[in-house]
Amino acid sequence: MERERPDYLQPIPRTRWEFPWLGMWAVLLLGMAGAGIWLHLKTGDAWNARFQSQPDHQAAAQRPESPATTDAVESIQAASAEDERQQLIAEIRLRRAAAERDAAERKREELRCISGVAFRRIPGGWENVPGMPCP
Repeated sequence: MERERPDYLQPIPRTRWEFPWLGMWAVLLLGMAGAGIWLHLKTGDAWNARFQSQPDHQAAAQRPESPATTDAVESIQAASAEDERQQLIAEIRLRRAAAERDAAERKREELRCISGVAFRRIPGGWENVPGMPCP
């Protein structure tokens, strides 16, 4: 004989899941696999389009050109390359000078001379540096 559950008690919750999680994971995994295959195919198509059209460019490059035109183009390219190199060197020199100025300024900010006594910066204030001459 089975007992009856009283009305004032809540119903017993089901122990099984209500949602088919395994099916959801299967669909998600298949979707990701499909997206990966699609991306692989698109990449292969783009690769083939790029490198199969390259022989046309090589044939165009092998066409005879007049030597005067070729020499003029090469001299212009060499001059522009030299100008770019000089600009790059100037920029590097400016950056190096700025870095050296910053380093010297930071070092100067670390030390202070008060009434002929050298002090250095510490967290929360200044500390006396015995035996160090004032800059």
